[in-house]
Amino acid sequence: MADPVKKDAENGTELREGDFPPTAPSAAPEGDTAENTARRALMQAALATLDGWTERLHDPESGGVGPAFKKATARILRDEGVDFDMKPSAGYHSFIYPPDPGQQSFTNHVLYGAEALGNNERLMGARTHEYVHALQYQTAAALHADPFNAASNIIVSPYDYLLRKERLEQDAYVKGAWLCALAAQEAPEIIPAMEGSPLPVSTFQKIRAGSENLSEAFATAASDCRNLMGHWAKDAPKTVIADEWHARALDEYERMVKLRMEDSAKTGQPLVFVRLEDRDIHEIGSAFGANTFGSFGANTFGSFGADAGHAKLTDIENLSPAHAQKIAALAQKFGIAPRDNLPTLEQALHAAGTTRADFLAASKSYTGAAAAEAPKNDNSPAPQRQNTGPRPPSF
Repeated sequence: MADPVKKDAENGTELREGDFPPTAPSAAPEGDTAENTARRALMQAALATLDGWTERLHDPESGGVGPAFKKATARILRDEGVDFDMKPSAGYHSFIYPPDPGQQSFTNHVLYGAEALGNNERLMGARTHEYVHALQYQTAAALHADPFNAASNIIVSPYDYLLRKERLEQDAYVKGAWLCALAAQEAPEIIPAMEGSPLPVSTFQKIRAGSENLSEAFATAASDCRNLMGHWAKDAPKTVIADEWHARALDEYERMVKLRMEDSAKTGQPLVFVRLEDRDIHEIGSAFGANTFGSFGANTFGSFGADAGHAKLTDIENLSPAHAQKIAALAQKFGIAPRDNLPTLEQALHAAGTTRADFLAASKSYTGAAAAEAPKNDNSPAPQRQNTGPRPPSF
């Protein structure tokens, strides 16, 4: 899940910022209340408990998952902090656009809200989910071809932005449920605590029990979680959660590409729109553990079995007619060629004279230009931060 959060309108400071060790919540800001200071201490103690659970995770098929997960996530976060005004229990932040002079565009940090306090089991579910997002953005080039990313003028098409959103959420829910299922061996209350998730731990356990191996369980669970039914906005009809992911993606894409188009006209640097292919989706699923989307080179995934249909990696399952129409409208609005006529990400990188590895490295190290190089435009919108969490409420 990924939605933008603006800077504070009054003083221009970021609502969530910092560069702190990834194993402890951010230091309290100056003037913080005694209540929040105490809550930060509780959060730090809770995260220490979670570190212990994680260290001891062991999978009968994959072995020492816990130490491997801790190693994979060590030092990749720029901040693991708290925001007691944040409504969700946790959120992940990837990019901010535009970055201030000297500020890195790629933020890669996790935040916890007040809802995460007092329930270590729920916090474990939130933390593993957001950590998987951090790993995805750390390793997948397709996630850096993003309208929020000031380091890149290569941007995925509107269809591929929705596709990407669905795949990264499927992967994070699957891997989070898997890790929590392993933690339940030590902390069984994780199972009831996670019943409200799009992929409850209990559901994952049942899927795995009926699967031949972990890879099959991941693929089946990925299809299962995107089909959770619910009401995702006030007075909205009941629909699958993937429709909500798509709606958020469309909101983000339209707002940010409009801004990028305006900035492109000022700088003279054109935007390059691309489509994704199997290897891009596979990279999203390969950040940790078995690949949610199958072996590299395979072009299908989904529920297994004789009667199972297999969706292509680059096909959005059951895209609603309204969202399909919106995708077409956005392509027309921004002058984006039909998807089949767009270059792949790999082709665009080759044309730019770079590789996936170099593209990722440049994106991660990119900082906002100095004021002399990029004069501040006082009429420009407040910087946008891409993060995980529900859409800002419209009611």
